[in-house]
Amino acid sequence: MFKDRTIIWVLEYIFGGLLVFVPLVWLKLRGLTCTDAHLWAVGLFVVCLGVILISCASSMRQRLLLARRIDTLAEQMADSESNSIK
Repeated sequence: MFKDRTIIWVLEYIFGGLLVFVPLVWLKLRGLTCTDAHLWAVGLFVVCLGVILISCASSMRQRLLLARRIDTLAEQMADSESNSIK
């Protein structure tokens, strides 16, 4: 479970953050008066991809926490059933 959380954190949060900040910094260094619509569209698309990756990471983290809770509850129910049978 820990390895899954680490992989998700690295791939989605860091890669998503890079997709958000690298184009923004590049556009800032190039100048905000850039009139090339293609560059702005590509930059906006890449930033949107980064935001989507970050939101997916948050929801995946919540799903992993829920799966852990369900596993814990199932183990507790199995233990209580085995204790009641004895």
